Amino acid sequence: MIAIITIGMASCNKTKKVSKRFIKPGEWKVTTLTVDGTAEAELPTWEIKDCDIYGSSCEGEWKNDEGGHSEFIWQFRDKGDTFEISRQAEEDGHGHTHDHAAEEAAAQCYNFSGVYEVVSSKKDEMEFKTTSALGYSGKEVIIKITKQ
Repeated sequence: MIAIITIGMASCNKTKKVSKRFIKPGEWKVTTLTVDGTAEAELPTWEIKDCDIYGSSCEGEWKNDEGGHSEFIWQFRDKGDTFEISRQAEEDGHGHTHDHAAEEAAAQCYNFSGVYEVVSSKKDEMEFKTTSALGYSGKEVIIKITKQ
């Protein structure tokens, strides 16, 4: 019984450690965003908000160079081996965002929402990959981010 509790605590601690590293409020620049090896023309920045990973959903903003942004929630699971990002609708009630830059950010954030494998997790740099991003199902998607 003690062994099971110890393993459970270690699992939570690893997930918490990875989340705390990422959770630090501030900007993370997406340095790589590829679909089946083809790079996206526009690389966003993620603005991570302060968060209590056990008390609420963790939030961020997907920002583009034109000033557009889209809200998303994120979480680490499976001892820090899985990362999930999910766009949160920011619409005006009629199904439309407010401007072209915001529409582009929202579309990109939606397309890259999904459950990712954590390939690497360092203090100022992380890499994720999946074949189940919402907009690119069945294609390999890679996201690399760097703390600004």
